[in-house]
Amino acid sequence: MASASIKQLKNLENKDILVRCDFDLPLKGGRVADNARLKRIVPTLKYLLDKKANLILIGHAGRPGGKFDRSLTLRPVKNELEKILKKDIKFITIDRYVSKKLRDKVIHSDSNIIMLENLRFSDRERANCKRLAKNLASLADIYVNEAFANSHRTHASMVAVRSFLPDYIGLNLEREISHLSSVLKKPKKPLVLIIGGAKIETKLPVIKSFLSRADSILVGGAVANNFIAARGLEVGISKIDKAYIKTALRLFKKNVIIPTDVRTNQMVKSIDSLSRNDAILDIGPLTEKLFISYIKSARTIIWNGPMGKFEYKKFAQGTKAVANEVLASKANVVIGGGDTDKVLSGKKIPANIFVSSGGGAMLEFLAGKKLPGLKN
Repeated sequence: MASASIKQLKNLENKDILVRCDFDLPLKGGRVADNARLKRIVPTLKYLLDKKANLILIGHAGRPGGKFDRSLTLRPVKNELEKILKKDIKFITIDRYVSKKLRDKVIHSDSNIIMLENLRFSDRERANCKRLAKNLASLADIYVNEAFANSHRTHASMVAVRSFLPDYIGLNLEREISHLSSVLKKPKKPLVLIIGGAKIETKLPVIKSFLSRADSILVGGAVANNFIAARGLEVGISKIDKAYIKTALRLFKKNVIIPTDVRTNQMVKSIDSLSRNDAILDIGPLTEKLFISYIKSARTIIWNGPMGKFEYKKFAQGTKAVANEVLASKANVVIGGGDTDKVLSGKKIPANIFVSSGGGAMLEFLAGKKLPGLKN
């Protein structure tokens, strides 16, 4: 069960709000390369600012291993957010977030929007350290989670901090929960789940969870390679994870649809004619038509992960075919996963489609797991 919405907060004038944001953005040349995730938190920030609250923004970028890494500083994020909000933001850096020094800097700031440096520069963040959480909590009156993409992590700024402050969820996080819950609890039928990408260990729990819910589960990408191998077929030098092939075999039910043909490093081949030198890199044209036939009939669609190595034009055809059909669908659609977001970059997203900001968090939510950052 998630915390209450910020819409339930009253009398916020001059209140100090600690907002856990999703600042893990792609950076290039010291600038934010894609600000889509940043724009998602803006409604929450504007809502709180309109209520005359003071904001202390916290978040992380990358995996610096508890040490300062200049390439992962949040300064570019601060600069981009200033442009979006058209407001000045005070940026604070301090070693290990020592409570007294940090609080002094915050108290004496003349800005009502403050951003702290990358929390993962402290090894205490990922350790869910109560001391760090207490230091962060000492800066504010209220905590707000607006970082769905990190809500499956048991970190100090997601979990331990909530022991010291009344906690609420932001407007985008509220939308995330609403949309994901709708496809879990009352999906319109037929329900089609599309699973792709490379990390089978994160996808199998979702497939298992939807075996009795989905009318069809379309499996592509490297995840499908494991299902092909589970049938005892040759997959050559394709990416597989042998540790999960037996699990894939157990999940091979009537509604699990795998490719009938694939694009390899050599040519298009049927899955029963692959050689030891073949690498599966995309679904084939017959599989595109097969998957599209299921998508056309769907009234609810969940999509996570591309159908192949789409970053190469030669192997992007399957993913593009699926994307075009999903975008044209009138079904209730939920899309998520970092790579899937890249596929949709620059495309107009219809009102019936919700694009989740979470990758791993979305998968764990759909698999029925309780996310630490959302539990009361």
